[in-house]
Amino acid sequence: MDSPIQDPLIGSEAGAEGILGGNRVSGSSLIGGGLGPKRTPDSQGYQHEETEARETSPLMYGSGGGAPTRAGEIDDWEGVPWHRKPSVFWLLPPFCLFTMAFGGVTVPRLNVILALICQQYYTDNGYTGNLILPVLMGGENDKQCKEPEVQALVSKFMLYMSLVAGILSAFTSPRLGSLSDRYGRRLAMAFSSFGLLASEITTILAAKYPDLFSVDILLFGSLIDGICGSFMLGMALSYSYGADCTSPARRAVAFGYFQGCLFLGIAIGPVLGGLLIEKTNNILSVFYLALGAHAVFISYVVFFMPESLSERRMVLAREKHKREQMELREGTPKHWWDSFNPTNLLRPLTILFPTGRGSSARLRLNLMLLAATDCVLFGVGIGSITVILIYAEAKFDWGNFESSIYVSIVNCFRVTMLFVVLPLVVTFFRRGSTEQNLHRGCDALDINLIRFSIAVETTGYLSYALAQRGGQFTTAGVLTALGGIGSPTLQSSLTKHIPPDKTGKLLGATALLHSLARVVAPTYVSTVVFNLVYASTVATYPQTVFVCLSSTFGIAVVCSLFLTPGVFWNDADEGDGEEETQEEQAPLLSSG
Repeated sequence: MDSPIQDPLIGSEAGAEGILGGNRVSGSSLIGGGLGPKRTPDSQGYQHEETEARETSPLMYGSGGGAPTRAGEIDDWEGVPWHRKPSVFWLLPPFCLFTMAFGGVTVPRLNVILALICQQYYTDNGYTGNLILPVLMGGENDKQCKEPEVQALVSKFMLYMSLVAGILSAFTSPRLGSLSDRYGRRLAMAFSSFGLLASEITTILAAKYPDLFSVDILLFGSLIDGICGSFMLGMALSYSYGADCTSPARRAVAFGYFQGCLFLGIAIGPVLGGLLIEKTNNILSVFYLALGAHAVFISYVVFFMPESLSERRMVLAREKHKREQMELREGTPKHWWDSFNPTNLLRPLTILFPTGRGSSARLRLNLMLLAATDCVLFGVGIGSITVILIYAEAKFDWGNFESSIYVSIVNCFRVTMLFVVLPLVVTFFRRGSTEQNLHRGCDALDINLIRFSIAVETTGYLSYALAQRGGQFTTAGVLTALGGIGSPTLQSSLTKHIPPDKTGKLLGATALLHSLARVVAPTYVSTVVFNLVYASTVATYPQTVFVCLSSTFGIAVVCSLFLTPGVFWNDADEGDGEEETQEEQAPLLSSG
């Protein structure tokens, strides 16, 4: 029997033989391997017996007896007590707390900023009254604060906050994500949460002591938030943690749980925050509670939650990174300030365009198409929220109550899709699979789920344009919610194309793209689509704005048509360093 090797970087079998499509191939149990058997022993001298992947694939590696492994493969968690083994369920409860705190302060923060800027504007014009006090007491902003001049100042200030946080997080997110591959997820996750904690502190200081602190201190809070990677990095690191302790076949389900927690927090957080303000008659109470929630989350992550990466995997990842840096040393910046060069800012995106050993043109095409589709879905989603509510309030004469009901219904369906429907679909179609634990790129189910989500979201946005009553408009929102399974499937599909030791680096790169979309998408949609298109067509056909938004999904539709299943990056191959010709093996792998 052949003696496959143990990969020195990720501890996986690089020569385990399996049967695919009637042909014998060798591949890593984690990243899929390459063609042709290899018999060279690993750096530790281990040689193991070959075997097929187990048919069972639990959602959490650490939830039972350790990671599902093949015979002879190192189990980093063997003999470790259950309470020290990583599992998605260790992170989900505190992550829900984290998202509820994030969602709970969104509206109060906007009201505080409006009151502070309004106070500053009228003080500069000789007004001696206190406009912020009613807001601090849980009341509404004064009608003077609704003047166009004040609203314009608030819009500019919010734009500055988004730019500061978005640009800085675009720079730091991929680097922190890459560091998490080498030093663990927990510290990086705690560091990213510290940025939101700093935002709550600066908001409290500005609102409670307006005579000592200018509203500009909130820009300082955005700066700290951006340096720490902002909320986008927190999501990416949560995905990375889930990817570490979840089999590739069940990864979309784990990512769906995190997305479900996000929407659950956005839906429940504002309700709980509003009830708290009403009970205490103090708007700052919700910020104190959010501050405590972030502190609890950071403490839990640092001191209680098990690390998802074993020390062995982190050491091997650091060694591999050192070798890669030595190979690229001539192209690295000579001074630290060179890192701020726009070209170097986008350097982390090279993970989406791998070259050299184990890569292929199809792999690069898949990665870029998946990333582009993800950016379209994310950009349209984040940029259209305000447009949808403003249109509905004007078209159907909705107030705060009707808008809140709409948001609650849509988010309930989205959470149901992520917590119930997606797990059932994945379990049904992947039952009995013998290759659930292998990194072999996305499969037919992944691609079909992505295409389904794009189709229903496109239908939903077109239905917005056709809706003549509020109920029909809400139904259109439910259709867009059914496409919510697209984002976690896209993210999980991306991670299936790369070696496990590059998960943080890849998801950090997607956080970079999301940070850029966070800056560009709302500005583009608000300025171009809404102001120009809506203003030009409001008297004739105001629904044009939704036709324009739905047409954007055409980009995602085109991208999904060219996705190829069974393509992956096998950088464990120890060949001559030339590019692997996966084009030849793709048909073989696609059959699996």
